[in-house]
Amino acid sequence: MTNSRNRRRVALAGVLAAAAIGSAAPAQADAGDKAAKCETRLERIEARFYEIADRRGYEAATQWWETRWQRYHERCVIG
Repeated sequence: MTNSRNRRRVALAGVLAAAAIGSAAPAQADAGDKAAKCETRLERIEARFYEIADRRGYEAATQWWETRWQRYHERCVIG
């Protein structure tokens, strides 16, 4: 009896360990995906800033940048 009880405990511990590792893996992949999306978002924001600066001037681009940067900061840096 004692031997089968130990086997069950070892088997249960193995299943729990595998579940813990498996559940952690997608979270890491999501973090990398979020970082890539944030990098792309920042590049687009910068490109748009220069487009606005060329078309309407630096002052208008700066005003536009303030709101966009705040959103980017909240979603990618803080969040």
